[in-house]
Amino acid sequence: MASLLSPSLPLLAALALTLALAVIPAASTNAEAEQVAVGGVEPADPKDEEVQKVVNFAVKTYNDMNNDLNLSKSIRVMSASQQVVAGKNFYLKIELGRTTCTKAQSDLADCPFMEQADQQKRVICNFQINVVPWLNKMSMTNFNCYNA
Repeated sequence: MASLLSPSLPLLAALALTLALAVIPAASTNAEAEQVAVGGVEPADPKDEEVQKVVNFAVKTYNDMNNDLNLSKSIRVMSASQQVVAGKNFYLKIELGRTTCTKAQSDLADCPFMEQADQQKRVICNFQINVVPWLNKMSMTNFNCYNA
């Protein structure tokens, strides 16, 4: 009786392997479709709280680094994306406008934009910000701006 079962075992093993290989790729394809690719650049919601913190940091750093006597503030976030690394990289495109507040003033939220056409200065800036939350660290790794 054992000799009758012996030829069937390799057949059953081959059938089981074939079924397993047929099912596993379908399951992993569905799982991959639902997961964010680690290391890939993905869109970010500009209204998200974390993105807003990064936008505020980018604008503050821009104001600290430029030679203008007046502060600039965000008119709009044109695009935002993020990339999971050792922390996160944020890629932002922000339109900035010059305000009536000088750099000696600190509350940017209450600063109105310049109304006089010759005083208005609008720029579009691309920022790359690296955030490492567990170290409470945020840094600007790259930026460039051009007149709007």
